[in-house]
Amino acid sequence: MSGVSATLDRRKEARTRSAQGRTANRRLRPPRKSMTGLWIVLMALFFLEALFYAWCRVQCVNAGYGIDRETRRHHELLKERNTLRIELARLKSPERIETIARTRLGLGMPNAQQTMILP
Repeated sequence: MSGVSATLDRRKEARTRSAQGRTANRRLRPPRKSMTGLWIVLMALFFLEALFYAWCRVQCVNAGYGIDRETRRHHELLKERNTLRIELARLKSPERIETIARTRLGLGMPNAQQTMILP
């Protein structure tokens, strides 16, 4: 058994020496703090900023649609107002009123005896 333990001891020493040789060639760096938390916070902030930007763009597009809808409604109302003005002018025309008075109401122009001058 001593032969097996001696072999194991030699292997252990060889590993230790090779590990020491490797570390002697390398510079030793001071231990770094884990930056994972900082990266998570930065990525979360970036993600929230991207969401906020997308939300702002959606609101701008919706506002544009609203403006377009109200502009179309305004033009329709202007057309309707013009149509109603034309109809009002047609209904108020003296020729139309005279025609209705003669045909529907049976009225006529008064003669000289039917007129009275008020002081």
